[in-house]
Amino acid sequence: MEVSMRKALAPAVAAALLLFVVMVPALAGAPFVQATGSVGLSTPQQYASFNAFDYGETGDRGTINYTNFAFATPGTGVWNISGWQHLVVTLGGTYAHTLTIDRVTPTSPTSMRFRGSGAYDANGTYTWTVKGTVSGSNIDFDITYTGTSAGYVFSGVGSIAPDGSMSGTATDSLLQAPLTWTAPAGSAYEVFSYTAPVTCAVVLGADATFVFTIPTGVPYAGTPVVVKIHDGGSPGTNGDKWAHGVADNGPCDGPVGAYPIVRGNLVVH
Repeated sequence: MEVSMRKALAPAVAAALLLFVVMVPALAGAPFVQATGSVGLSTPQQYASFNAFDYGETGDRGTINYTNFAFATPGTGVWNISGWQHLVVTLGGTYAHTLTIDRVTPTSPTSMRFRGSGAYDANGTYTWTVKGTVSGSNIDFDITYTGTSAGYVFSGVGSIAPDGSMSGTATDSLLQAPLTWTAPAGSAYEVFSYTAPVTCAVVLGADATFVFTIPTGVPYAGTPVVVKIHDGGSPGTNGDKWAHGVADNGPCDGPVGAYPIVRGNLVVH
């Protein structure tokens, strides 16, 4: 009886195994076309990194990391630097400086470069320029004196606290120690930033359209967003185009507004 059952089941098991062997490679090797990119946008300053895979009838997928560096949004963990602030250096005593940031350049959805200038509050002949980077809640910068004591360099590293205050340590070209620095609450602010899955993608030639929904935890959560891009070729921004808006003309479409690409590259293939 047991032998007969094994003989009866054998063809069914073999058929199931054959079906599994045939189906798995088919799924793993499902054809797709894709659009990828990492671009800085202007008006306002934004940065987006994404991949969008068009699988046709088998379902689309992908991810976008997006940040608007001009839109303050507490709790995101991505920071921008305020335009004007105080910087206090401690070396035995305290030395207050005024800092003005006049240029911010996003370099990824979670990082940026900045430039500016400033002066020593007690003696305005001590002027300087500053350049630095912010990555997540970490900050580093170099101050170079341009007036009295021209050529002196002060290099700081530190972190940004939840209230936007900053603090850290420093080295300088005179090898003075210990050097520390602080900036008060509100010197930095968190900005609109999120990661979302791509739910629809259409890739045709050098053009692509994809859709995602803004996730919970940030403003406009639940809003479907459509992005339309054009790959103008490589390298860099050579003819690339980006536009986005609210997806309301069907499952993978909607009106969009164009935003100039100022750095990065889009690839559609």
